[in-house]
Amino acid sequence: MRLIILIFTTFGLIILISGCAKKNHEENVGQVTEIMSGTFSRSIEVEGESREYLIHIPISYDSIQSVPLILNFHGWTMSASDQMYVSDMRALSDSEQFILVYPQGTKLWGSTHWSVGSWTTGSQANDLDFIDALTDQLANNYNLDEERIYACGYSNGGFFSQELACQLSNKIAAIGTVAANMSIQTVKNCDPSHPVPVITISGTMDNVVQYDGSQPEGTISHNNTLDYWITFNNMDSEPIISDLQDINIPDGSSVTLYQYLNGDNYVEIEHYKIVDGGHDWPGTFGNMDIDANTIIWNFVSQFDIYGKR
Repeated sequence: MRLIILIFTTFGLIILISGCAKKNHEENVGQVTEIMSGTFSRSIEVEGESREYLIHIPISYDSIQSVPLILNFHGWTMSASDQMYVSDMRALSDSEQFILVYPQGTKLWGSTHWSVGSWTTGSQANDLDFIDALTDQLANNYNLDEERIYACGYSNGGFFSQELACQLSNKIAAIGTVAANMSIQTVKNCDPSHPVPVITISGTMDNVVQYDGSQPEGTISHNNTLDYWITFNNMDSEPIISDLQDINIPDGSSVTLYQYLNGDNYVEIEHYKIVDGGHDWPGTFGNMDIDANTIIWNFVSQFDIYGKR
């Protein structure tokens, strides 16, 4: 039996996991000569530094049919394995046939992070180069549909997904964020090469990444984050608004969906506003009316790098 203890920390969680699960560690340095399904720990050298990640290969992967890729990023202070248990998309990967990767951030002031400006100003992490090299290596080792590479993340990992949409849009087709806004630095330097489909899930009572942008420092509000992409994508500014069924009253929160349509290349934006929700990953902890993993996949999978499929 696996015991999972969630401990809230600034900008993220620490998840202490005990159990009898066996980890498979191997370094990926060349072509994968034997395709095996399952979850593996691997690394890649980027500018002389070893960068680690977890990868899940779906059960029916056969290297003949090209498959999408989802990059799933952990929050501040967390690890790739923490994120895998917060946002465990492995069953989805198996059923929907996509490769799933949980990259590992490096330390800043003793805490793992992704470099996005704001409270991470001063970071020397080469995170963009890491993801650029990682996607190249994965495309070399597996039959990836390189027009369907998606990024999603929690908290700091959600901020970094926004950074990837801005700075690595030649590879990233669509993004999803949970409990995240955008940093001022990301907005100022944002230069996507194509319209970007975006799905966001955020709580109005999040006291770590505040909905109004007042915390963490150097960030914009969630509404301003949505406005940036609405304007960039040249889409309808008035959303379709739906109150979703409150199927789990004891969680103390409810969900309102905002859908923005008719963007260039037919891209869309969806925002799941968790009314009275906190710094949570819905479906795992906090709001239980929706499942963030399924919602993110169902949204991003509609798009490739050229827009709606």
